[in-house]
Amino acid sequence: MKKKLISTTYLKEATKYQMKFYLDEEDYYISVKKLIHITDKFIIRYGIVAMDDGYYVIEIIPKTGHQAIRIFLDESKNLIEYYFDIIKESGLDAETKIPYFLDLYLDITVLSNGETHVIDEDEFERAYKIGDITKEEYDLVLKEKDKLLTEIKNNTNKLMHIDYHKYL
Repeated sequence: MKKKLISTTYLKEATKYQMKFYLDEEDYYISVKKLIHITDKFIIRYGIVAMDDGYYVIEIIPKTGHQAIRIFLDESKNLIEYYFDIIKESGLDAETKIPYFLDLYLDITVLSNGETHVIDEDEFERAYKIGDITKEEYDLVLKEKDKLLTEIKNNTNKLMHIDYHKYL
């Protein structure tokens, strides 16, 4: 299982960026990263650029629950993609006081056109086979995946409805 601090995710190509944290929201932690300069564009399916100079990456980590979301926006603040991580837990790192989550490998993306993809299934299955996640965590992921896909289909996922523009 991977522990991810929101201060370091999706920044390895960034040579210059601005980052803001919002730790005092009642139900979640938020980080907003404005990418000033990156060395290589981050390209997802169908040649869509998800990260480039002037783009934004917003991360919302609930204080409870098993979904974290990353929102990719272009330089005009238009939605490119929602990227969900299914997680075991989240909190503030004891040493750094930076929000983190424990990633359970399986992810779901939703493009701006509504197209949905379940990704990293092979990584998830491998993590289970080598004992990196337990049977209980494996079952949790499958249950959360089904729940999340239903929420996306019915447009009821609360993380997708947070007014993230007020943090930009």
